Amino acid sequence: MGDMGVMDEIAQALHNSMSPGDRLASWTLRWTVQDGQLTCAQCQASQSANRPWEAFTHRPGCCARRDAYPWQALAQLLGRLAPQPAAR
Repeated sequence: MGDMGVMDEIAQALHNSMSPGDRLASWTLRWTVQDGQLTCAQCQASQSANRPWEAFTHRPGCCARRDAYPWQALAQLLGRLAPQPAAR
């Protein structure tokens, strides 16, 4: 099994966790965000932050193509994180 196969297994285990931190860690193993572009770690296809409602277009043969709306998934994950404690 290649390195990405192992990373995909780890990402899936974290994704299935009940912990919001684990689920976010899973997302970051599959995606990167830089300069307003979200990029698939598997196929390096990217999508602008201006188009979060559009399905993500992976390159042919990408094993991560099941992740169709990563911007929406990120927004949902960030909404689930515990709020920052109030400063004293």
